Amino acid sequence: MACPESGALGHHLRSLTPEEEQKLKQQESRGLLSEFLQKKLEQEAAKNWDKFYKRNETRFFKDRHWTTREFQDLIGDGAVKRTLLEVGCGVGNFFYPLLEDGLNLFVYACDFSPRAIEFVQSHPMYDETKVCAFHCDITEVSP
Repeated sequence: MACPESGALGHHLRSLTPEEEQKLKQQESRGLLSEFLQKKLEQEAAKNWDKFYKRNETRFFKDRHWTTREFQDLIGDGAVKRTLLEVGCGVGNFFYPLLEDGLNLFVYACDFSPRAIEFVQSHPMYDETKVCAFHCDITEVSP
């Protein structure tokens, strides 16, 4: 049943009480996590992503076979070899389907997790003439 005011199905909006608004503002000013926890999570991000890939291997994210339908610019006419840089490639769920589709493409793929890059490089379709996968933390500044 549609809500008369919003037209949304099955959901009724309500306004926050003044007390709820005040509580929300206090929480926003403090942040959702303490500064210590924020820094800790940032410092351990690579380790945590590695744990994620150790636990899930290549089973977590699905291959993105819809990409060529949604991004026609990736396909082109095939005459010109295109170069793709994927930052945060995970285990290759974005670019391997593109290669499966036979696109005239060279892929540079990097990820925060060395373990994810190991999975990319051990994939049966990994071919150094088509893919260069490497570990990289793009937030790090090199001298």
